[in-house]
Amino acid sequence: MLKASIIIPVFNAASYIEETLRSIFAQSFTDYEIVIVDDGSTDGTSEIISTFSDPRILYLYQTNSGRPAVPRNRAIRESSGDIIFIFDSDDVMLPDKLGKTVELLTLAPSAGLAFTGFACIDESGKIINPNFLAPYHTLSKLPKTQISDSGFLIKSHAALKGLASANYLGTSGVAIRREVFDTVGFFDEQVRNSDDFLMWQAIASQYDFAYTPELYHHYRVRSGSISLRRIEERAPGLIACVEKMKRYHAHDADSIRLLDEKIRRYHFEAGYSYFSQYQLRDARRSFLQALKKRLDRQTLRYLALTMLPASVLSKLKHLKTLASN
Repeated sequence: MLKASIIIPVFNAASYIEETLRSIFAQSFTDYEIVIVDDGSTDGTSEIISTFSDPRILYLYQTNSGRPAVPRNRAIRESSGDIIFIFDSDDVMLPDKLGKTVELLTLAPSAGLAFTGFACIDESGKIINPNFLAPYHTLSKLPKTQISDSGFLIKSHAALKGLASANYLGTSGVAIRREVFDTVGFFDEQVRNSDDFLMWQAIASQYDFAYTPELYHHYRVRSGSISLRRIEERAPGLIACVEKMKRYHAHDADSIRLLDEKIRRYHFEAGYSYFSQYQLRDARRSFLQALKKRLDRQTLRYLALTMLPASVLSKLKHLKTLASN
């Protein structure tokens, strides 16, 4: 029987870590350890974790790194399991997640990674999206081989090509064989966000994926989430990450075009956000970067508008609002 390691990077997780841990202890599969790396919490997270006396918990504290890959990598290095379950400190495991995922990887010896479906909950625990991956056309269209009643194998080349289009994995739904890290390395600590998306592509370049659409965790959407921050704050990190993704698609021109289009879109969205705030110099810089990837009328139009004074743009916006009412 394979042993599981559940790695949980935490930062100021006092509001949710107890529920997260209780959901793990409720699993039917019990041959696991929980490796928690506290990335400098200041809110009493450690006190809550200390109330659990289960010897399967390993708690490690470190000075805040500011990057999710750092505590994640330390947890992997400190773990001893055959299968590494990636889990977030505010998410909730659903029954049989561990056992079903271990079973899925046992049925798919060529798979380096397994992932599952999941639902989204809000800060109070209310379900706000009952099946997050259901509408993902990229995932549904990937060629799959059925290996059990609800389990499928996605070959490496298909999994990788799909990732050029969309990140169809939820981080807390992922389990990775330990030996995979010896082959592809650890999470990239230089990128500020999307280090998980980058890792999925590194794994897909070498290994098949196993997948079940069954729902096995609740992903909590929080107001302070990185993914909800303004695009101009996130764009530089996202762009840097996508540039790194290209190494795994070097021989696939279609995938490179898709990744370049992502970069163009991030530049445009950042430019539009700056433009909406009348930060015209920053908007102009972003629009110019977008145009380097592809010329299009919309970006050219907004670039031209950044040449106007903010006072004129404000009046034009006011007139447009009046005309639409």
